[in-house]
Amino acid sequence: MMLLAFLLTGVIGLAALAPPADAARSFTTGILDASAFQDTSTDAAFTHAANTGARIIKNNLYWHELVADNDSKDRPGTEEQPFDATDPASPYYSWGPYDRIVRKAAAHGMDVLFTVVRAPRWARSACHDDPNCSPNPSDYADFATAAARRYSGNFDPGNGQGVLPRVRYWQAWVEPNLSLFYKPVFKGNGAPASPYTYRGILNAFYDAIHAVDNSNTVVAGGLAPNAVPGKAIAPLDFTRRVLCMKGNFRNPVPNPGCRNRTKADVWAVHPYTTGAPTHFPTGKDNMSVAALPRMQKLLQAATRANRLFSRNGKTQLWVTEFSWDSRPPDPGGLPMSTLNRWVAQAMYLMYKAQVPKMFWFGLRDQPRSAGQKWSETFESGLYLRGNTIAHDKPKKVLSVFRFPFYAEKTRAGFRYWGRTPTSKSAKINIYARRGGSGRYFRMATVKANGNGLFAGALRRRGFTARGAVYAKVAGGQSAVPFGLWKTKDFFQPPFG
Repeated sequence: MMLLAFLLTGVIGLAALAPPADAARSFTTGILDASAFQDTSTDAAFTHAANTGARIIKNNLYWHELVADNDSKDRPGTEEQPFDATDPASPYYSWGPYDRIVRKAAAHGMDVLFTVVRAPRWARSACHDDPNCSPNPSDYADFATAAARRYSGNFDPGNGQGVLPRVRYWQAWVEPNLSLFYKPVFKGNGAPASPYTYRGILNAFYDAIHAVDNSNTVVAGGLAPNAVPGKAIAPLDFTRRVLCMKGNFRNPVPNPGCRNRTKADVWAVHPYTTGAPTHFPTGKDNMSVAALPRMQKLLQAATRANRLFSRNGKTQLWVTEFSWDSRPPDPGGLPMSTLNRWVAQAMYLMYKAQVPKMFWFGLRDQPRSAGQKWSETFESGLYLRGNTIAHDKPKKVLSVFRFPFYAEKTRAGFRYWGRTPTSKSAKINIYARRGGSGRYFRMATVKANGNGLFAGALRRRGFTARGAVYAKVAGGQSAVPFGLWKTKDFFQPPFG
């Protein structure tokens, strides 16, 4: 009877403390990788991605690679066969690798987010010697139209494979605040340039994608996390300039000297964090996981001021790149036990900041050349790299990514948050270990919502810094236990 009374008390406490919106909220995970999904020798990358619980894969759609005469100052086409840049069936386009990605993702139950980057020479505006040069907005919109039409869910390329699956998520460029991927970021006098050119290409892209299907989703930004003199603009500073806002992260207000409106269904950032998930960046306009509410506040203020528009009424905030390198294999990466803990907490903090989608970078560790520095490659894969993708081995952190679970001690007991591996409703048993005891006791049975989320608090004394909690799907998988001690912050470069 005492146990029954406690379990009922725990469930009542859960209902009272869980936010009302939890019943409808979701937290979807995705995967991006620099090259794995473009490997045509095997389907293993898609199998592995689906095994992580990811619902979306993110891949660059390289405009300059799939259009003819991409390094010419003149557009392709002849009088006999003119070039219609909005036509997905134009003979001047070669979509092959991307058709395969879309078909394979659909076959494995995943959506695709295409990030449209790199302009052909004839479409570049502010400079001409680099595919990362900002494109002419009209040319960018024409290509976006062709891409959205091809992957509208109604287009048959006529190769005997049938209609191509639909792509509903489209991102306008990546890291336009960083000169490595977008040029120019600054003018010759050092003044910011990219916020204003980016606004132009984003709005053109938005209109083009929605003209094909108004239910498509346009993702903007994907901003690099830190200001770098002469190379990068801090993400909050960049966003304020694009959205005609001013002030600081505490009090963003409309800039009366700028009344342009920006269109985006999603604003995205890459909050790579140089420390624990609770770490705040040194620069107040920089970004980390803990600083995500600052960006959320800016987006909300810009929406209220009619500087930011989405057909959905609200522009969401997504995390479209995030990771830490692991040790092994990177000697400067995080030990697996710490990585497991930091990833679970980071995912919880993203959810808490009202981020509905996050993407991990990447699927597998990157290769290293002889003598290459570890910091020059990414060992942040959820799989240790083998001789082939099929031979890659899952890291322990994959279990955390697939079944995230976080807990923290309170005065009366502990609170917790998690998401089921399938992102579907299920009964969840919550187990806890008190003090130095090695035994876990079932504390409550709760139900995850329709998107697999569960959260709440349980009141029970006796939990110390050595206590731990874990969740288990009834009759199914268990989450990695989460210790009730506080996460320690220390300097840790994301890429080792």
